[in-house]
Amino acid sequence: MADASIEFKGSSFTLSVLHLKTLVLADIRNDLAKKVAQAPDFFYLVPIVVNIEKIASSVDYQAIKVLIEEFNFTFVGFTGAVSKEQRKLIRELGFSFVNTTKVETSQKIAIAEEALVKEAEKTAAIALSKLYTDKVHRGQIRSGQQVYAKDQNLVVIGSVSAGAEVIADGNIHVYGSLRGRAIAGAKGHHKAQIYCQKLEAELVSINGNYWLSESMEQHWSSPVYIHLNDNELTSSKLI
Repeated sequence: MADASIEFKGSSFTLSVLHLKTLVLADIRNDLAKKVAQAPDFFYLVPIVVNIEKIASSVDYQAIKVLIEEFNFTFVGFTGAVSKEQRKLIRELGFSFVNTTKVETSQKIAIAEEALVKEAEKTAAIALSKLYTDKVHRGQIRSGQQVYAKDQNLVVIGSVSAGAEVIADGNIHVYGSLRGRAIAGAKGHHKAQIYCQKLEAELVSINGNYWLSESMEQHWSSPVYIHLNDNELTSSKLI
């Protein structure tokens, strides 16, 4: 018998969860517009699961789906601690419902996988840091510009303007103000770090983990370095 043309396998994926706190579509639209405006390229086609456990059961599911897709997110389905009747209704309407237990199981699988490769990752990170050379950019990076250090660290001797983007597969050093977007460890390097003399960024990201500006208030306008600690972004003052 010939091999089957398809095969199902268990796996785990990272999905962004949008928690709704109101049924007022106009309010949701306004808040989504503000959020997406901060980093439109970053959010483009991001898979979204909508958590509805904090709102009433009389939900216009189709309207919410249409609203999510209006901002170019990829709508996956709904989730949350809701009644069996509500889950059944969602599925009868043709939408997916992601059970909380399934989400928790995926997280446990991801943690187990991470533990299995922890030592290998450390070794790889050390090897990568030794292989990276520096790409040096002298002068200001202006709005609309993008500078990418492929397989390198990026050193900017100058400032990064709002609307500009700096990307590196290794670390990012900005010897000036960082007001645009900075993405380090772009190809997957959890030991990558971001350094700057003045943090006023629209977005920072390391190995796919990101902060928008409101998450940087602790060290705003200060010299800082940003790194990952147990897969969560952490910032510390340089001086």
